[in-house]
Amino acid sequence: MNEKTVIDRITETENLTDGLEDEDANWLIDWGISHACMLIQNLEDDETANTKLIELMAVMRRINQITADRNAKPGEALAEDICLLAEDYVRAFGQAQIMSIEVYQNVAAQLPGKSAREVMQSLINWLSPTAG
Repeated sequence: MNEKTVIDRITETENLTDGLEDEDANWLIDWGISHACMLIQNLEDDETANTKLIELMAVMRRINQITADRNAKPGEALAEDICLLAEDYVRAFGQAQIMSIEVYQNVAAQLPGKSAREVMQSLINWLSPTAG
């Protein structure tokens, strides 16, 4: 899978950035493209590359959803979504993180009131300080 295909797939998948303002949507798309290219750069098999791209797009969808819900969902439900985000991230990037529900609740408690960009950056930095 080449870089153009990756860019096309990410930019044409609207539900990755639903509800985000243009600047924030572009930021998430740029993050996704750069990490997708990194994930697939050494994969020769298009099927494996496609799977990795799908896994990365699941992370992007979950980040978008948490960002949209940060002020509306109760803390426990947001913590559950953050747990699912961590699982999606592990699938995409293979970095295992074993955390307690208290950790997810702590992250969730820090999100309300932040801007969309601050939420996305916080989530990405929390998942992997080197991924932002």
